[in-house]
Amino acid sequence: MRDFIRAPEAAQSAENKTECATGTITAQVRLLATTDIHLQLMGYNYIADRPTPRHGLAGLATLINTARAEAQKENQLCMLLDNGDLLQGCAMGDWLARRPVAADHPAIAAMNALNYDAIGIGNHDLDFGLDYLRRVARQMHAPLIASNLAGDGLAPLVDHTRISFAVPGPQGTGPQTLHIGVLSVLPALTNVWNRHALSGFERAKPAAACLRAMVPHLRAEGADVVIVLAHMGLSEDSEMPAYTEDNALSLAQIPGIDALITGHTHRRFPTGGAVSTNGVDPRQGTLLSVPAMMPGHGGSDLGVMDLTVSRPPGEPWKVVRHTTALRHNTPQTPAAPAIVAASARAKRAFRAHLAKPVGTIDRDLHNYFSLAAPTGTGAFCADAKARRVRDALRGSAYANLPLLATASAHSAGGRDGPDNFLHIPKGPVLRRHLAGLDPYANRIWALRVTGRTLRRHLELAATAYTTLVPGQAAQNLLRNDIPAFNFDTIYGVTYQIDPSQPPHNRIASLCCNDRPVTDDQQFVLVTNQFRAAGGGGYDRITEDNIILRHPDRAETAFIKALAAPRDTVFDATPPWSFVPQSGVEAVFYTSPHALRYLDQIKPLEPASMACNSTGFARLRLTL
Repeated sequence: MRDFIRAPEAAQSAENKTECATGTITAQVRLLATTDIHLQLMGYNYIADRPTPRHGLAGLATLINTARAEAQKENQLCMLLDNGDLLQGCAMGDWLARRPVAADHPAIAAMNALNYDAIGIGNHDLDFGLDYLRRVARQMHAPLIASNLAGDGLAPLVDHTRISFAVPGPQGTGPQTLHIGVLSVLPALTNVWNRHALSGFERAKPAAACLRAMVPHLRAEGADVVIVLAHMGLSEDSEMPAYTEDNALSLAQIPGIDALITGHTHRRFPTGGAVSTNGVDPRQGTLLSVPAMMPGHGGSDLGVMDLTVSRPPGEPWKVVRHTTALRHNTPQTPAAPAIVAASARAKRAFRAHLAKPVGTIDRDLHNYFSLAAPTGTGAFCADAKARRVRDALRGSAYANLPLLATASAHSAGGRDGPDNFLHIPKGPVLRRHLAGLDPYANRIWALRVTGRTLRRHLELAATAYTTLVPGQAAQNLLRNDIPAFNFDTIYGVTYQIDPSQPPHNRIASLCCNDRPVTDDQQFVLVTNQFRAAGGGGYDRITEDNIILRHPDRAETAFIKALAAPRDTVFDATPPWSFVPQSGVEAVFYTSPHALRYLDQIKPLEPASMACNSTGFARLRLTL
């Protein structure tokens, strides 16, 4: 445990004076929260080699400084918390993880410069191994908390922390102490996603069970208010798996939790939308009446939660009022000089690293039409990883099974805007191009699956589409509540998608080697550890059906594929197309740069429409 004592404020608010006259102590607490920074410190897209306004901790730092100044002016107690996934997700993460960890590590220097009070652990913070995470923790000024990570040798990670503030007492008495306890939990599926990082002696315990034990323990040790950093999404998120244990709404049911900071799914909460029927209130910012927030990802938002806590004579402290809001990191938000200075040297060195050529291609590769048609980038990724598995399984019992491979629609517009697409021009391929093909540094896994599992996988991917109505104009092709990276194309089979049908009934003509796939037919499916564990709501694969955990990183597979361009696994046949429709049109959003490649989707009769207000090019497609 880590315990801090803060000095009393120099002045009391008028409200405090009134409350103190009755013997009741009242304090105003401001919680500032970030989550899923993913090493996006400067708001820079290293893959495209250009700035990304609206993102980055450097902009958030300006918002943090403003919010802290407001708190000081209003005599509020103030804490700054981070909810995990700090160290990975930007292309720089993998590069830094292979270098010595010191105080000038840009993430460490930035977090220390901002004086965070506590930092939670996300599942991606374990992607580079537990030893790397421990070395980072030793350099951080704030404690790194992993409440449901159990095992020996976790130090200097801690399972909780407590920060104590001096607050004005009743008239005629001295200052009183308000103890705020902080816990942090990550999904139990981290045991599967990050098995390579956990030796077998460490494991992520179920979050809810852990908190049911730890919250009373923390209160017994003197915590008056308990804040939980929950690195998990909400049950209403469409990409959340149907595991109630790994969503934040299940944690709100636990007695003794005063506030929840959520994350993992890169959403925003509160949003101001309609109140749902499952206890999620996006207007008030509550989960089952517990104050909560999820401040986006990549430095997009700062969460600001103001709590009024009160203690009548002889009673415990309790939260009596709250407000919750997100402050957006806009293109007009200036970058804080301290974060720019903390990141500058690493940024220069990493850009030089990414500028190195690793091969060549004889045609442009892009993903401008992701989810409207199979993409060149997807085909390259699937084939490169399938080659590594094919070679590894030679001579094994699985060598004669049909080999398939998934490709997810990473960096395909969405919440990150019209510049969030991949484009590798004909000619030299640079390291930065490869970094975009596998932004999360996932591991190459091979699974044994049946035709039934394969169809379920494809049906889940196809839920990304709106249910299209023949004859209806201006209907969007894609749902806006499902991120593109949740969509998988599977290579090695052919199939059709029918968005006019209801979800989970959209896959037609599923064939392998020109023969219909049967439910009991067996395949080897190349994917990653995240999908194998059920990431994105896909079927979780049992341990006995995981047949290979390949040692190569995806980048290595890509470089080897560039060196042997003719050694392919899959032919050039597009794996899927839409079922031909009569009178079905849909609007598709993409980058304006896609307009030069419209001939590649000629069967969809693309017609260019005016760009929308956020800069996306709109295409009218005829299915």
